[in-house]
Amino acid sequence: MEIGRVLFLAGAFATHAVVGYALAAGLTDADPRIGLVFGLLPDTDFLFPADWAWPFVHRGITHTPLFALTVVAGGYAVGRQRPTPIGRRVALAAGLALGSHLAIDSLSPKGIDWLFPLRTSWSPGLPVHSPTATVVLWTASLALLVWDANE
Repeated sequence: MEIGRVLFLAGAFATHAVVGYALAAGLTDADPRIGLVFGLLPDTDFLFPADWAWPFVHRGITHTPLFALTVVAGGYAVGRQRPTPIGRRVALAAGLALGSHLAIDSLSPKGIDWLFPLRTSWSPGLPVHSPTATVVLWTASLALLVWDANE
């Protein structure tokens, strides 16, 4: 893989992690690491073997609202079973982080399949992983973290 692609992916992964972390930290009382993990979760599709077909490709099944709802519902169900119920906190943090990933990627030129299993991706084609957009997303995330720390 060429160095430009590696740097692009590293920046995109870091941005999804930071935004998810900031949303979980600033808007929930859940462990913000939940936001970090779930902010990155849709990109686990990079681990699918290259010869697999749709929907097991990048921006396939793991980049859909159906996937996000399934994961959030699962997190809620697992969290309810704990001695101290944390289902709502986990579900909210996971939902914010997953939702931020889908929202960011849906604005990119490739978009996401909002109506999965139908292949209906539409996008405004914004450069959401460009250096400028990355600075905007990181700045907003850091502002949310500072705001949360001062509350």
